[in-house]
Amino acid sequence: MNTSLFRNWWVILIQGILMIALSILIFDNPGAVLATLALWFGVLILVSGLYGVIAYFATSKQDREGVMLLYSIIMLLIGFLMISNMLVSMIAITIAFGSMVSIVGLILISGSWSGRKDWPMWWLIALLGVATLVVGIYSMIDVFAGAAGISTFIGLSVLFAGFGLIFFAFLKRKVVKTVKNAVSGA
Repeated sequence: MNTSLFRNWWVILIQGILMIALSILIFDNPGAVLATLALWFGVLILVSGLYGVIAYFATSKQDREGVMLLYSIIMLLIGFLMISNMLVSMIAITIAFGSMVSIVGLILISGSWSGRKDWPMWWLIALLGVATLVVGIYSMIDVFAGAAGISTFIGLSVLFAGFGLIFFAFLKRKVVKTVKNAVSGA
């Protein structure tokens, strides 16, 4: 009865606590979160382009495609530019984030308007859509607002994951006790 399923529930508990602490850091440092995100996107794009160039030359000559080499070189250059000019990368990320949030707002507005005959409270969804659209547009206009929005989104994700891990740790502890009692009583 020495399998990993029955060991170390407290490790998951500690991970959950650390995730909650990390979420607090994320909420408190939106600019750093955005800069880190921009750096990692740049690194990923750079590595992707580098991998494509290496793969092109590693492939036999009859299987090589010039378009893939061109695409890989472009990716390599974009990744390098993103890393070398972090402010532009951060602005691009906030514009992309704001665009996605704005699209969600428009979808909510459109869906509520379409369902206004079927839903008596359709206007609540419309108001939520308008608020979401405003947040999205504001995130595209103001880099700091975009950074705060991205940081809040990531922070909430990490916070909920931390609570989930804590819940799972206690659930695992209870299941382990139940199984051990059932096995020892059998």
